[in-house]
Amino acid sequence: MMKLLLRLKSLIKQQPLSITVIMLVVVVLAACSGAAGAVLSGALPSTGPLVTADPFATSTPTPFIPLHPTATPTPGPTSTPTPLPTPTSIYVWGSFPAPVEPSAIEIPAPKPRIDFPEDVVNIILLGSDLRKSGGSFRTDTIMILSLDPGAGKAILISIPRDLYVYLPGWRVDRINTADVRGGPEMVSNTVLYNLGIEIDYYVRVNFYGFINAIDLLGGVYVPVGGYLQDQCGDTIYTYSTGLYHMDGYTALCYVRMRKRSSDFDRLRRQQEVIQAVFNRLLSLDGLARVPQLYNQFSSLAQTDMSLNDILPLIPLGAKLASDASLIQSYRIDSSMVTSWRVPYSGASVQLPNDEAIQAMLQSAFGP
Repeated sequence: MMKLLLRLKSLIKQQPLSITVIMLVVVVLAACSGAAGAVLSGALPSTGPLVTADPFATSTPTPFIPLHPTATPTPGPTSTPTPLPTPTSIYVWGSFPAPVEPSAIEIPAPKPRIDFPEDVVNIILLGSDLRKSGGSFRTDTIMILSLDPGAGKAILISIPRDLYVYLPGWRVDRINTADVRGGPEMVSNTVLYNLGIEIDYYVRVNFYGFINAIDLLGGVYVPVGGYLQDQCGDTIYTYSTGLYHMDGYTALCYVRMRKRSSDFDRLRRQQEVIQAVFNRLLSLDGLARVPQLYNQFSSLAQTDMSLNDILPLIPLGAKLASDASLIQSYRIDSSMVTSWRVPYSGASVQLPNDEAIQAMLQSAFGP
């Protein structure tokens, strides 16, 4: 690891701007998801947080163990009529792993694979809420980062945590349970099955690393795109459209708050912080702190990307640095899903509207 860090330092001195952007898209982009890390350790900033209460508590735990069937709960006010469970078709999953548990709805057929150019690199960015004590966890932030060196652009797609899809080798369930069920491999299979996007690498993030990274940059200026009044710990934050300076802890609160908003609004805020980190890294102050960011790489994230995987992306990094509009953002929003309650557990989930999602993917990647 020490030899790798020394080599990274040397590369930073040679091409700081390009390396900075590569570091952004591979690590810091994922870090701004604001989700807890996996088994990695990290220290809180020495200056102390602005909010002392834990902003990572979740009020809607995901049921991992299926309950015995009971009477079907009445759908909530925003829900649509509950589709009746139907028998699962035989072998509809094709070459993917078969389910080991029955599903509440019929398993859909896998989506056609998107045909990417050979040099495109697709990275799944995961934010997990696993605590240091271990136990079950959820991947409450899932983003796909598609890097296209040939076209000179990057595409970022945010996926809502409650999307109700087939998890190959398990059953139809919330997509945020795929990681705990089968790790990054199951997450990748789930994305390929339901969206047709083949994943090359994964990055899983530690929220303490996110706090440290933002603070090392001296904070970020976040372009808030909509009104928000929500609570983080004991503090209520109010934001209107405009530019706000946030340190690591405040930015983490901003991307995590959902008591008075929604998961779909969080997707927007996460992408706003990504833009803020990108802009900050391109400033002189941010570039001066990049070596420190690299020194902390091992505590920021888990990934299967090696240095040799990153180096070919340097020319693309230079293009992204010169024109931020080359990073295009998409997300599966409320118009692409239907709210539904799982009969046996009462869990609130989002059924995908395949036509709308496919239209979004076509807009992002072409025919």
